Amino acid sequence: MDEHAEIIRLRERISELEREKQAVEGFAAVAAHELLTPVVMMDACAATVCDRLDGELDPDSRNDLEALRRGAARSRLLVETLLHHARVSARPLDRTWVDPVQLLRECEAVLAPELRARAAVIELGPLPQVYAQEQLLGAVFMNLLVNGLKYGPRQGGTIRARGGSTLTGWRFSVRSEGQPIPLQDRRRIFEPYQRGSGERRVRGGGLGLSICREIVERHGGQLRLTASGSAGNVFTFTLRA
Repeated sequence: MDEHAEIIRLRERISELEREKQAVEGFAAVAAHELLTPVVMMDACAATVCDRLDGELDPDSRNDLEALRRGAARSRLLVETLLHHARVSARPLDRTWVDPVQLLRECEAVLAPELRARAAVIELGPLPQVYAQEQLLGAVFMNLLVNGLKYGPRQGGTIRARGGSTLTGWRFSVRSEGQPIPLQDRRRIFEPYQRGSGERRVRGGGLGLSICREIVERHGGQLRLTASGSAGNVFTFTLRA
């Protein structure tokens, strides 16, 4: 093949890849719209109930509706963030100094109704500020807390979040109680659409941990799972400075 023909072939391949990229982005935009529509409706309905029954709601009901609205807002932000992440995955991260305590408290507020229903608690230990993309780090913490609830006891239990500095960045752990995830599942659950064989109260499409791993790796770190003694699981991830 002469040089001119090779150039033509490369140009055709570049054009083909560009068309594929546009198709993927178009699909992602449509998918994001479909995901956001019920979230926006949920937020609007909760706001309407609050307005119509203002003064008649007991504190617990009002707290639940407010948690629903916070959850809707965070879900909307997460979908938009992940859509943006898919579009700019080849670009540098938009890093700022982030306070993990604030992110985890926001996650706790969203999960408050389920935490109350199970009498479960989230306990925060030392957590250093980190240089990361805030929305993506928030998505990692939210998914790990949700997994702590999925695999945790049906009633009670504590999810513990800890963090510290390393020579190259930071290390965080989210430790939950309950039945340990089987050894044979500890790598598989990080693949798309996969769940642990012993998981109860299944929700979602099995993408959460896969997304977490990608986000952590984009920050130059690693995400892994280990058992916590005879009971419980520990998700540990690192971030590079």
